[in-house]
Amino acid sequence: MTAASIGAAKGGGYARYLESKTIEHDRGDYYLSPTGEPTQAPGRWLASPDTLACLGVEGSTVEGADFISLMEGKHPRTGRWLRDAGSNGARGGGIDLTFSAPKSVSAVWALGDETQRREIEAAHAAAVGETIAHLTENLPTIRRRSQGVISEERARDVVAAEYRHTTARGVLEGDVPDPQLHSHVVITSAIREDGKLVAVASRPIFRSARELGAYYRSSLAHQLQQRGYTIEPGTG
Repeated sequence: MTAASIGAAKGGGYARYLESKTIEHDRGDYYLSPTGEPTQAPGRWLASPDTLACLGVEGSTVEGADFISLMEGKHPRTGRWLRDAGSNGARGGGIDLTFSAPKSVSAVWALGDETQRREIEAAHAAAVGETIAHLTENLPTIRRRSQGVISEERARDVVAAEYRHTTARGVLEGDVPDPQLHSHVVITSAIREDGKLVAVASRPIFRSARELGAYYRSSLAHQLQQRGYTIEPGTG
């Protein structure tokens, strides 16, 4: 797993980029399903229904305008600022966590039929969801300052959206892209125990990147085994 900060100035642009992959696919950029349709799925929310309801968001499927507003730091319905400005005056942005399946899993996905692809995608989605739940429950993703003292605490929930992609980027024009099942999980903010929406602290997540990556891979292996796949230790 890799983690990267998305600055407030780039938040809206990055949200639009991820959304573009679910709406207007450039032919050849991604693998197609056996029926000829692009395999990229719409984004899905990884937050509790209560958290989404407070933001005026309904359902688990991401609506592009809602995600863009959140990445800009605004309420999807009212347009008001959702949290206090930081020391630099910024209020938007987030953290992008990228979860990539092992190459062997991506290869099986690419060579599989529609049923196999759906099974592997479901296993990957479940593993990503479990990892974000682990992050929320165990990492101190909120920083608070009180009387000059900074403390870290766990969030009640995080506001996150997952966008699943199925090929690697960066191939030369005309080349066939390599299969790479992966998800971008963008955390836009966190919910404190008192219900206040605040910026998510990036440092604890960066410190725990290897742990989160290991947790995801372990969960993915379990999910695949549950679906009848054999996992050989040490395979990539």
